[in-house]
Amino acid sequence: MAVAAGAAGALAVLLAGCLPQPASTQGASIASLYQVFIAGGVVVTAIVWGLATWALIRYRRRGDELPTQVRGNVPIEAIWTLTPLVAVLGLFALTLGSLQVVDANDPSAVQLDVTAFRWGWQVTYPSNGRTVSSLTGGSVAIVVPTDRRIQISLSSADVNHAFFVPAFLFKKDAIPGRPTSFEIDVPNAGTYPGACAEYCGIGHDAMPFTIVAVSGSTFDAWLATGHLAGEGAPSP
Repeated sequence: MAVAAGAAGALAVLLAGCLPQPASTQGASIASLYQVFIAGGVVVTAIVWGLATWALIRYRRRGDELPTQVRGNVPIEAIWTLTPLVAVLGLFALTLGSLQVVDANDPSAVQLDVTAFRWGWQVTYPSNGRTVSSLTGGSVAIVVPTDRRIQISLSSADVNHAFFVPAFLFKKDAIPGRPTSFEIDVPNAGTYPGACAEYCGIGHDAMPFTIVAVSGSTFDAWLATGHLAGEGAPSP
């Protein structure tokens, strides 16, 4: 049993390592939660399979004699009842903690209005009205600062779409007539590709976008001029 538990732990670590490296604070919280669930699932699988295999081998039929009949065992029944209960309550508490990180609000967050349409994206920065957009098959660069939280108000102009950035471990549906909002923190500068993850028609695969995370000063300069230092700017 100790060997099985060790193998289960090693497998859990291996599977957790298959997750993408989260690029946002919220994604890191989600990734940590995933790792706990994966580890728990692997351990439960190892215990169930291990005990079932041991019972099949240990008590396999060796003759026609009826085995000893046991009507109940209070300690064992208490263990298999309380252990899952405690595990589920623990996972519930961890999930609530992760949700508090993902759903936290910051009144000083940088505002972005993102509208999905067939087949592209329009992004407006309400603080100065700057707007960038993409055409079918093109990619729009969504510039965000690394030193401030970003609040994205998401909507759709026509059919259901979805805002998906794999590196953030996050997807949010854009539903016509039902705008939603969420907040993210991207602490490290970099370029993070995204796409529409809800089938929306013939141009669905032609809706890429890119999150470009830059320093706060670079972001302020881009917001004012429309140009990134050393890079071509998205069309204003």
